[in-house]
Amino acid sequence: MATNCDFKRSSLLAEQYQQEMELISQALLEESEEEREERLSLVERSWPLTSACFYAQRESGDTSSRTSAVSAHQLRS
Repeated sequence: MATNCDFKRSSLLAEQYQQEMELISQALLEESEEEREERLSLVERSWPLTSACFYAQRESGDTSSRTSAVSAHQLRS
């Protein structure tokens, strides 16, 4: 059940997100073609590393979840 505090926090996060998106949108409108190309190049170069980290973390999380489940089962036995 959501509390009033949860709702206020959620509203605050949504407001902060909206403000940040407006700043990003404005910056993107103002960037030059050269800046745009540089930004896209950085994203392109970093994507393989980002993907590898994401999948490694996901697999690590899957492993720790299975380990926790096995440990909990062993404690009950």
